[in-house]
Amino acid sequence: MLASMPSIPDFWEGGPHDPVDVEATWREFVRLVGGQVVEELVPEPRGFENADFLFPAVPAVAELKEIETEFDRSPAVREGFLALVCRVMEEDPGWRPLLLGGSGRYPDWFSREFVRLFRPALSRVLKKANRQLRATKDHFKITAATGILVFVNDGFTGLEPHFVRALASDLLVNSYSSIDCFLYITLNRYVEVAGSDVPRLLWMPSYSDRAPDSLVPFVDDLGRKWFDFLETRIGPFTIPREEVPQANDNTGTILSRAIVLPGEKR
Repeated sequence: MLASMPSIPDFWEGGPHDPVDVEATWREFVRLVGGQVVEELVPEPRGFENADFLFPAVPAVAELKEIETEFDRSPAVREGFLALVCRVMEEDPGWRPLLLGGSGRYPDWFSREFVRLFRPALSRVLKKANRQLRATKDHFKITAATGILVFVNDGFTGLEPHFVRALASDLLVNSYSSIDCFLYITLNRYVEVAGSDVPRLLWMPSYSDRAPDSLVPFVDDLGRKWFDFLETRIGPFTIPREEVPQANDNTGTILSRAIVLPGEKR
């Protein structure tokens, strides 16, 4: 597989393999691990807006959302960013970005306010997923707090993964009561992780206070099976799976698999 990899500069625009069809791959994976595709269980016409997958053994319902667009290209985010920069310059008239010879360092408040610009776009994703999970759980008469949103980030690079997860967790505190696990993963886009010098694919779950303790080991085990499954589709990873326990009670184990490119270590 390494022989056919693209050049290093192109790597961060995609990955070391041809793009994978996210929905088709997940359907195959879910069937393999004992789950079911809801559309195959409830054929058209369906009287509800369904989620994608059912795991009857848990029982749990999962909705897959593939993000392929850059939220930060929207007019609202661009205008909001410009307003933040204007605020920085009002507070410090001598401030300049790096391109104009300045330090480029933003004040402490900037990162927090910048992340907030993405709340409306992410809220729309969560709102629809919440509706689909609720309707599907009602259809199958599932009362346990086991709704999973699988958030596949293949195009939204304006925020680092931990910012996206933190923002989603903040939104889920008081809203979207059918999403009990927010599962952030990457598939066609590899990412850099703090403390690592190799490109990685991520599996990062966060849980609501409603989620039963049994949901955590289920999702962790699903992640291990996911990476094993991926090796049969995109080729072997060059670094074994890494599992990083999280200190926060609402975040589960981060699972990742890594590929080292020739000359990639920095």
